[in-house]
Amino acid sequence: MWGKPPFNIADNCAVDVRDLIAAKEWYIEKLGLHESKTHREEDSGRPFADLHISNYDDVFLSLVELEPSASAKNRHIIFFTKNLDKAHQWLAVRGVAVEPTSTDSGGNRLFCLHDLEGNIIEVCVEPG
Repeated sequence: MWGKPPFNIADNCAVDVRDLIAAKEWYIEKLGLHESKTHREEDSGRPFADLHISNYDDVFLSLVELEPSASAKNRHIIFFTKNLDKAHQWLAVRGVAVEPTSTDSGGNRLFCLHDLEGNIIEVCVEPG
């Protein structure tokens, strides 16, 4: 219905979450990601889910459930896109609270969004 997300995950990354099931549902519904069919063990032994943009993609965003007393690690997650305006509109239409587009000190155009738990994800125009 929505088509493939207009952004990509450049490198494997992990996001700490308190509620793995709710977070996984949010990333699938709002960002159009898919749960990986591959099975692996997480080094920490904590529950996790690997998500990717397509079945042909070997780059993952891993959601890792925090232990009840643990604090989330502050990680900087970046998605890249060829068309920033299209990505902004695509996410906004899906109900994602996206910040206005801006330009950083290096001249890169970007915008940020927050996931269900407040984690920040930056969407930036692909370098080059």
